[in-house]
Amino acid sequence: MKSRVLYPMSHWFAWAVLVPIALIVIGVLAFMSVDRADLKFDNPKLWWVASIGPLAGMVVLYGVIRRRRALSGFASAELAPLLASHMNPPMQSLRQGLFVIALTLIAAGVIGPRWGLYLEEQRVYGVDIVVALDVSRSMLAEDVAPNRLARAKESIRQQLIERAVFQRANRMALMAFAGSTSLRLPLTTDHLAFKSKLQALHVGSAPRGGTAIARAIETATDLFAKSPPDASRILLLLTDGEDHEGDPVEAARIAYEEHNIHTYTVGVGDAARTVGVQVPVDGAGSHKPLLHDGQIVFSKLHEAELIKTAQAGGGQYAPIGQFHRLVDAMAAMRTAELATETRVRHKPQYQWFIAAALILLAMETMMSDRRKSVSTLPQRVWQQEVSS
Repeated sequence: MKSRVLYPMSHWFAWAVLVPIALIVIGVLAFMSVDRADLKFDNPKLWWVASIGPLAGMVVLYGVIRRRRALSGFASAELAPLLASHMNPPMQSLRQGLFVIALTLIAAGVIGPRWGLYLEEQRVYGVDIVVALDVSRSMLAEDVAPNRLARAKESIRQQLIERAVFQRANRMALMAFAGSTSLRLPLTTDHLAFKSKLQALHVGSAPRGGTAIARAIETATDLFAKSPPDASRILLLLTDGEDHEGDPVEAARIAYEEHNIHTYTVGVGDAARTVGVQVPVDGAGSHKPLLHDGQIVFSKLHEAELIKTAQAGGGQYAPIGQFHRLVDAMAAMRTAELATETRVRHKPQYQWFIAAALILLAMETMMSDRRKSVSTLPQRVWQQEVSS
């Protein structure tokens, strides 16, 4: 019995490498064959964890190769079986194979596959927020980089959607306004949908040009009609403050006193530019100015009006660079039960992979890689005499 018999490479390669890789291939084929909507993962970015199994198998295989070489250099072909008289090569490779397969299954459990649907009743606690974003042409001005509209959208994404202090089950609605208003998303806890709708906003998302802040406040008031009586209602206005019709201060006062809606205003623009900045024709990096009756159109941030609007509406004002301050104030407001929602969920299935891995590890622990009998091994002369 030589080293290649004590360490049969076919057994080790099959159990430690081929079987784990085959399991991964089967999993990938199963994933490709099912409807993507029926299969979800808790941690899809951890897909690389699946390589732990095959890598562990390669490490085991490398150790076997080193042991074979060491045994060949240390003992002759006749002596080697006597040094390893109790070794059971197939069982030894099987134990290592079970360990590697268990690692592969644990990796699958870490990725967190989900399939199968069920309904879940969930109570939503938080505050109701209507985000009203100015999409008038003046929001293309570049006194804040890259322009007012893009800066406002990025601030909303970073502060309202992704910032940890505000990641609660708040319901948010999205409205675009210019000379008229356009509801893009009603009050919802689906923040991914909110983010998608926000990203799609552009100049022209509202059907009529100009800027009518008062009309935006009145439209937002209607969106709060289904809010619970004790819910905190917040109207968040992001605009440069240019207003062409109506009285936004009076509209904010009525919304606050009659409907308990707190109006927070965010000034988008550079207040230091008292004479304003040119408005480009479009937002594609064009420096061609917008003309009206042959004159270049300038736009400036009207902070005074926005401050008055916020004060009348029981809220606060902040320039776009201090938007986080308003977010902190809103996050500190009292939360209430907003609604009870029925949601479709995918059943977590990671437990089956973990359970299978634990069973294999238990089997590997209980299995012995030692021979029950050594009578079939080659014997020395004195051994043969004693046995006879």
